[in-house]
Amino acid sequence: MTNAEVNRAIMSLLRKNKLPPLPSYVIDREGRRMEMGETYWKFNLATNNAAFHWERQSDGSVVVGYALRRWASMLMTQQAGRSVLNALTKVLGAMRGRPSGISTQGQALLEQWRALASVEQTEDLKVALCRHVETTVRALRARKAMDEFYLLRSWYRWSATMLARLGFDEQFALELDEVSIPARSSQLAVELEDEERGPLWDTEVAVLRAALAGDRSQERAHVMQRAAIALSLAYGRNPSNYCLLREEDLSNQLAGFDVPPQWILSIPRIKKWGIGVRQQFVQERVSNDLLPLIRELLAANGSIDCKGYPRPLFMRDSADEWRAGTGVDEYAYHMTGKEFLILIRGFAARMAIESPRTGRQLRLSSRRLRYTFATTMVELGASKTVLATMLDHSDTQHVRVYYALKGARLTRILDRAAALRLGPLMKLFKGTPIGVDSEAAKVVRQEKRVRFVGDVEAVDSVEIGACGQSPRCLLDPPYSCYVCPKFQPYLEADHQAVLDALLKGRDVRRGQLGMRLSVQMDEVIYAVAEVVQLVAHHGKRNGG
Repeated sequence: MTNAEVNRAIMSLLRKNKLPPLPSYVIDREGRRMEMGETYWKFNLATNNAAFHWERQSDGSVVVGYALRRWASMLMTQQAGRSVLNALTKVLGAMRGRPSGISTQGQALLEQWRALASVEQTEDLKVALCRHVETTVRALRARKAMDEFYLLRSWYRWSATMLARLGFDEQFALELDEVSIPARSSQLAVELEDEERGPLWDTEVAVLRAALAGDRSQERAHVMQRAAIALSLAYGRNPSNYCLLREEDLSNQLAGFDVPPQWILSIPRIKKWGIGVRQQFVQERVSNDLLPLIRELLAANGSIDCKGYPRPLFMRDSADEWRAGTGVDEYAYHMTGKEFLILIRGFAARMAIESPRTGRQLRLSSRRLRYTFATTMVELGASKTVLATMLDHSDTQHVRVYYALKGARLTRILDRAAALRLGPLMKLFKGTPIGVDSEAAKVVRQEKRVRFVGDVEAVDSVEIGACGQSPRCLLDPPYSCYVCPKFQPYLEADHQAVLDALLKGRDVRRGQLGMRLSVQMDEVIYAVAEVVQLVAHHGKRNGG
C-alpha cells in the first residue's frame, strides 16, 4: 500500500481523532526531499542504493502500518537514512516472524501478524497488538536477538505517546520499559578473533603489499582495485569514506610556493550527528608510495565524461539511474559501498594471493583492512584517543577491543627453519640470480657490487650480488636489495650467512625494542630465505 492508500483506508479514524494523514514526502535530516508516495521508499543514501518495499510488508493492520510510517517519517528528520531503514527493517522483521531457524514459531508470528488486519475495533486492536508484541518478544529471546527489541520498544513507546487513541496502550509501553535487554558480545570483538575475518597477520600484509607493488595492469578496474587496497591500508576508513571522495579532494597544500609539494587527501567524515554528507573532512597526508597510485587512478578516470556531475575518485562507468529523482542524484557517478567491496575482493582473486599462514587464498574485505590498520597502529604505540581519531570515531569506546590483540598477529618466533619454509611461499624476492662468472656479472661496475657486512653485529664482508639499477639507488642497500626487482644475487654467494645475521639481529631487536620494531626486517628475511632456497635448488640441478 502507498501512503495515500493507507490514508484513504483509515480516513474516518484519522478525522475522528484529529490526526494528520501520511505525507507524500519528507525533508530528511540532511535537508533533502525524500519521496514517500510510492509503495517503496528510496532513501537518500550517497553510498548505497537502499529502498524499503511496503508492498511486501503491508499484510497486517492498516493502523499499525500507519503508526510505523508516521514513526519513520519522524525519524527521517532526526536520524541518518541508513538508521531509519534499519529501524523499519528490524521492527517489521521482528513482528512478522522473519525466518530464524525456528520455523514453527516464525510461521505462528506471521499468522498472528496477518490476523491483526481483520481487527476493526480500537479496543480489540489494543488487546491483540499487546498480545502480538509479547509473542514477538518471546521469539526474540528464543533466537537470542533481543538487541532488536530496543527498536521495537522505541516504536511502540512513541506510538503509545502520539497515537494512543488508535489502539496503543500507554500502560503496556511502561511495562516494555521494564524488559531488560541483555548485553550481547560485540560483533567487532567476535570478528577480530576470527581467523578469516580478523586483522591480517604480518606475513599476509607482506604478500599483499608485494602483490600491490607487482601489479602493472592499466585496465581501469584494476587501477581502482589497487587504489582501494592502498587507501584502505593507509587510512583504515570505512568504504563509505572512500566512496564519497572526489578528484578535487587531492590537493597540494603548498601550491604556488617554490618548495616541494605537500599532498593532502581530504577524506569526508561519515555518521556524525548534525553533519551532512561531504560537509566535514579530515585532512590526511599522502605518502610518496600512495601518491602515484592516486595519480594513476585520476589518469584512468580521464576517459569518463560525468556530464556535469561531480567527479568522484572511485568512478562508475556511467551514471547510476537508481539515484535519479532522489535527493542524492549528485552522487550519480559515485560507487556504492558494495561496489567498493567488490574492488577489494576482486584484487585478491585476480592476483591469486595465497596466505602463507593458511595456504589458502587470502580473504580480503574492507573490514579486515580496517582492523589491520587499527591493530598496526596499536603495535606502533598509538593511544586510544589517537586511534579513535585515526578511525574517525567520536570517542574511544569502540577502539578498546583492539588493544586486547596487541602482538597476537605478529610472527613471534622466526628461526632459520621457519624462514626457509615461509620464504618461498611469500614470493617477496623479485630479482634475477646470476653466476659470479656469468657475462651479466662481468659487466657490473665495482660500485654496483653489493656487499653485506652484518646487521647488529659486524661479520666478514660477503659479496652477495650486483645492483642492476642504472641511476643511484634511493633505497637502503644491502637490506632493500633482496626485495628489489633490479637485484642480481650471486648463485655462489653465502646467502646463508646473511640469513643467520638477520635472524640474530631480529632477536636482539625484539629484546631491546619490542615485537613491533623487531619484525620490520621480516620481509627482507623472507626474501633472503627464498634466495637461499633458489641457490640450493640450482646447486642440486647442477650436481652441486
